[in-house]
Amino acid sequence: MPNVGHEELRRLGRTLLAAAGCPEDEAGIVADHLVEANLKGHDSHGMGNLPGYLRRLQAGTSKPGQMPVTILDRGPLLVVDGERGLGQTIARKAMIRGIAKAGTHGVAVVSIRNSGHMGRIGTYGEQCAESGLASLHFVNVSGAQAYVAPYGAREPRYSTNPFCFAVPGGDRNPPVILDCATSEVAWGKLRVAHNRGQPAPPGTILGPDGKPTTDLSVMIPDLMGAMIGFGGHKGSGIALMGELLGAALGGGDTIQPGNPRDGVVTNNMLSILIDGGQLSDIARFRREVDAMVDYVRGAAPVDEARPVMVAGDPERRSKTDRLAYGIPLDPESWRALSELAKAAGIAMPKAE
Repeated sequence: MPNVGHEELRRLGRTLLAAAGCPEDEAGIVADHLVEANLKGHDSHGMGNLPGYLRRLQAGTSKPGQMPVTILDRGPLLVVDGERGLGQTIARKAMIRGIAKAGTHGVAVVSIRNSGHMGRIGTYGEQCAESGLASLHFVNVSGAQAYVAPYGAREPRYSTNPFCFAVPGGDRNPPVILDCATSEVAWGKLRVAHNRGQPAPPGTILGPDGKPTTDLSVMIPDLMGAMIGFGGHKGSGIALMGELLGAALGGGDTIQPGNPRDGVVTNNMLSILIDGGQLSDIARFRREVDAMVDYVRGAAPVDEARPVMVAGDPERRSKTDRLAYGIPLDPESWRALSELAKAAGIAMPKAE
């Protein structure tokens, strides 16, 4: 697999998005978001998604330059409609407004409906934590087919419906960012494995007979099986909450078949932002964060070669490594980006 420097990938992404009609600001937001996902080890949400975004822009099923349209703005409440704009722009702009509301009211509740694919949800938890806020984010996917089977089922009824909890850091430790799909792995990780010619990780998908398999041909290119949810019945319950809280509560569509499905991924997200400085003694909070994180990391590991980590540590380690050695792109993503660059008359980055 080719390794590419992050700055070269950012430039490629910005140039391709600008050529597709995106304003400079938006091209930067989306490209930086995708490359940051790659840097943090989440190739499922990285530059491999860009060809799909560009296809949607070309087909008119996503709108360049679309800003969030305000539906409700009252006190700590904000509801916006993304009108299928690029999700990274929609969600980032909505979080900026939510952060300001939390600073005023101590809390903000932000509902985003009808957005294009938002990408890695942890990005928005990080955005809040960097502003000193704790946050909770619940997301669903409508518009496209379901992939994930509820607990005890062999037919899909959910998408990967991620959730994110974010807590600002202490004086010694960075923020704690828990960002999870409610499936055993994100859908994009199956796509990346398929592109690399690898099987599905064990315990992540079911065949059409309802039995676990690692054969990705039951998922790609045609969906015949289903993804397995994480955490048994508990994870399946959280996936349902993504539909009910992330979408229905704020006026967005759930994935149930009475709502439109035209094959275009549409995200809805409910975010709760909390200013801990207005809730309690912030200095004490920071001390508790540091003490608790140090206590967890100090637990004796099962394997001495694998130290105990907290949420956010794997991403920080990956970023350190990939800043130094480059970002590996799977062959199919490299091929697709190369074709797009050639069609737009743009030089591809040098691969090592």
